[in-house]
Amino acid sequence: MIIEIISIGDELLKGRIVNTNAAFLCSHLQKKGYAVSRQTTLSDQPELLKSGLKEAIARSDLVISTGGLGPTLDDRTREIAAEIYACDFHFDQKLADELLIRYPNRYDAVKDQARLPTKARIVLNRVGSAPGLFFSEKGKSLILMPGVPKEMEPMFLEQALPLIEKNWPLKEKKVISHLNFCLVYESLLDPHLRELSGRFPEVEAGIYPAHGHLSVLLLSSKADQLAAFEKEMRQRFGNYIYSSPSGRIEDALQDWFVKNKKKLAFAESCTGGTIASHATSIPGASDYFLGSFVVYSNEMKEQILGVSKQTLQTKGAVSEETVREMLEGVFKRTSADYAIAVSGIAGPTGGTAEKPVGTVWAAIGERGNPADVGKFMSFGSRQTIILSATNQLLGALWRKVEKGIPAFPFLPA
Repeated sequence: MIIEIISIGDELLKGRIVNTNAAFLCSHLQKKGYAVSRQTTLSDQPELLKSGLKEAIARSDLVISTGGLGPTLDDRTREIAAEIYACDFHFDQKLADELLIRYPNRYDAVKDQARLPTKARIVLNRVGSAPGLFFSEKGKSLILMPGVPKEMEPMFLEQALPLIEKNWPLKEKKVISHLNFCLVYESLLDPHLRELSGRFPEVEAGIYPAHGHLSVLLLSSKADQLAAFEKEMRQRFGNYIYSSPSGRIEDALQDWFVKNKKKLAFAESCTGGTIASHATSIPGASDYFLGSFVVYSNEMKEQILGVSKQTLQTKGAVSEETVREMLEGVFKRTSADYAIAVSGIAGPTGGTAEKPVGTVWAAIGERGNPADVGKFMSFGSRQTIILSATNQLLGALWRKVEKGIPAFPFLPA
């Protein structure tokens, strides 16, 4: 079965928004065992949109598109699809009545949204006004969904995905396993994955690096081979593998802190509140997370956390001594059981020969016990350095609390 993802919109082609829809669709299709062969982004321009959709339908069994279903002048996907499938439009009174309950003051928009191609089956939209549409003819099928992620995502999971599973049941179910790694880089894992892939040829292994963490996807129709492959990976790298429904390290941390009824706080300089932002992005973070002191200037480090002026003048803001005192300040000013303090040079300016851009000092500690303090390097742009440092420090904290392993160094020598 050949599946293609089409993303529609000039805003995507002009770089005004990031295309998260394609990644979402591919990820969830893969979890169900469906492979996507191609992703395409098309303009709203009618000629380009029509030719692009026709080409995709010709080469694929199923085309899933997002975008262009709203009531505005640049939303042309319905009309183009109706032309391709050579059908007229009809007014769906039932859909109009349902939409008017949710949008009583938008009759013109509702009237437009209830005008549907006669050959299309409705894919319900329980969040927004634009219904999805399902066309199928001569073994070629097209699913149209809105481009707004908050509308598209539930529509796909609740409506479109069950439709796909019903119409294209897989003959051979595949077992999938996701392994999430903190503090491990791609080149360290790759030789092991290659060696295991040779021993377990029925297992497909993919490695997906990110900033400061990565994931490995294992896929196979042979459950015993996948289990053996995963077992060996866990034996070799178990101290770096965390469990998280979202794949994010902050999820694993929240589980541990809530379960153990411990509190956490941060002191951030170079990360500027990014670590706190990651922690609070998960519902329920208030059950364990107290907050973060964003002490970017030396003045704030002194006034808020009590870092001594002498330390800052003689050792500098990016130093072992400064992060130790920042950590002590967190424990003095909060009831946190654990804390992270970090100071570094995110660039692109500010680096020196002794402390180049990307230098980060951090302290991770438990109240009443000696702190773990270490220096590490992050590379890339300013935002990459901040994001990498954030994920690495959250990973180091997770290993410390979950595994009892000192936070530094990240990897054994």
